[in-house]
Amino acid sequence: MKKFIKILILSNLFSCTYNFNDKEENKSDFYIPYIAKDLNGNTDIYLIDIKGKNKIRVTNDVYEESDPSLLPNGQILFSSKRTGTWQIYTISPNGENLKAITNDKGINNYRPSLTIDGRIIFVSDRDVKPNIYSIDFDGSNLIRLTEGDDYFDYPSPLDDGSIVYLSNKETKWQIWSMNADGTNKKKITNLFFNPISISSMPSYVKDSIVTMPPPDDTFFGRRNVALSKLTSKVVFTARDNKGDLEIFRIDIDGNNLKNLTQSPGIDANPIVLRNGKIAFTSDRDGTFDVWIMEPDGYNPFNLTKEPNYASTR
Repeated sequence: MKKFIKILILSNLFSCTYNFNDKEENKSDFYIPYIAKDLNGNTDIYLIDIKGKNKIRVTNDVYEESDPSLLPNGQILFSSKRTGTWQIYTISPNGENLKAITNDKGINNYRPSLTIDGRIIFVSDRDVKPNIYSIDFDGSNLIRLTEGDDYFDYPSPLDDGSIVYLSNKETKWQIWSMNADGTNKKKITNLFFNPISISSMPSYVKDSIVTMPPPDDTFFGRRNVALSKLTSKVVFTARDNKGDLEIFRIDIDGNNLKNLTQSPGIDANPIVLRNGKIAFTSDRDGTFDVWIMEPDGYNPFNLTKEPNYASTR
């Protein structure tokens, strides 16, 4: 019976899944969730279409809210401090149907993400130091995925079911990966600078740069090259050698590090969208806004143009 209920929940959750094709991705009703602050410092959740033309206010309250993401069924997954501690919720785009996934007194649960199997991964301080956990969508079956006397943060699911995250396990913050059940933990990076926030980039994402044909221009040659480029990546924030916060990208095997922004000021909090584009927070226009760019950093565009403050997280 429990298995049947879980299948029913997953069926409802993914019932409105979008197609990954160019026509769907570029429609004006492709919405991106973000948070914005008013003059009183209150944060609320908004949705904006990928062209930056249509904006929807989702919440309108005095509570702090963070980390919004759009679920396949159109609901918004986010964390909020409306009970005094950070908890995880879902809400409809019209601001109705608020539902608490977690409700732990005196415990903070935050940075939620939906995995490919329909579970939610998140960070919690229920064991004093922040660790990564997973939970069913109905709030049951809590599983601790990390352990030890270290810090863990920013869990992000890959399209193969594994999870990338940040940890200072070896004294310095680096990017790690693990299986969905917490096994097979591996350090991906050995960077001289500290990654700050991360988001996973699915393997199907292609760069916008037009490349020359491979030397072997046969059908099989082109196919092999195409398959070899199906590599999951991690997008993250870090300071460059000038001290500016920039957004970088690296392959899941730790190769091909690339600075995607290379702009003075602050570029942070990258979120990879389902069409491969990257939404991020930047102050390059004078105030913090949500920007969007291609997977390789090209064509940055200010989506929100809020008067005070807007951010992806």
